[in-house]
Amino acid sequence: MTPHINAPVSDETLTALIDGELETIHARQVQLQIDANPALAARLAWLRQGGLTPLTEAFDDLLCQAPQTRLASMLAALPEPPAAPARVTGIGRRQLVAAAAGLFAFGVLADRAWLGWLARARLNQDNWREQVADYMALYTRSTLEQLPVDAASQRAQLAIVSERLALALTLESVQLPGLTLKRAQLLQYDGQPIAQLAYQDTSHDPLALCITPREGEAGLAHERRQGLNLVHWATHRHAFLLIGRSPPASLETMAILIRTRLQA
Repeated sequence: MTPHINAPVSDETLTALIDGELETIHARQVQLQIDANPALAARLAWLRQGGLTPLTEAFDDLLCQAPQTRLASMLAALPEPPAAPARVTGIGRRQLVAAAAGLFAFGVLADRAWLGWLARARLNQDNWREQVADYMALYTRSTLEQLPVDAASQRAQLAIVSERLALALTLESVQLPGLTLKRAQLLQYDGQPIAQLAYQDTSHDPLALCITPREGEAGLAHERRQGLNLVHWATHRHAFLLIGRSPPASLETMAILIRTRLQA
């Protein structure tokens, strides 16, 4: 059946016209509409050129967002491609456009899946440390100064934290030289408990030892967030973090002491 002369003309119809695939009567009707409609004529001209300019701009935009260093290293690791196959004939413009669109959509979806995986991995690995840093950045010396130092209360607090984390913490195992333990409390981030042991340092701002359940062992590592120094590590069941304004070397010495005690 031949479409009505005033029916909208789709890109597929215009492409078929370009390729000479329309019946004669249908082609004449479409041409009449093109002659009477400048916008449609411009669309036909764009399709004749393959629509390259907008697609090029779109890919340029995607390339600006791409992790180019990572992609370059991945490409460098690929083996040499096989010899190009013989040219396939008999494929029309519409089939090529459909194939290109499918590949482009697959590429976008795959890249989004990859970025989503990276975001989730980053969330699991270090976002809790960022949340702790945001919280500790609000502390001043006066935050902990008025808290009483009561060994009985501290032991009771540590007992609650130990039970929640399934990690034995005693007052003796968490004492740090030059610091006074002021409080042990439970916080929560992303549905996971975070224990915070807050200390008062006579020469620096408050310091905290934070612990959260986390799988995967890791050695000592240094970071700096929110103007604070961090040293973190992990055992097979827990992640640990020392955070404060103490020098990194001092924090590492304390971290080694804590790690040794809790692994004993």
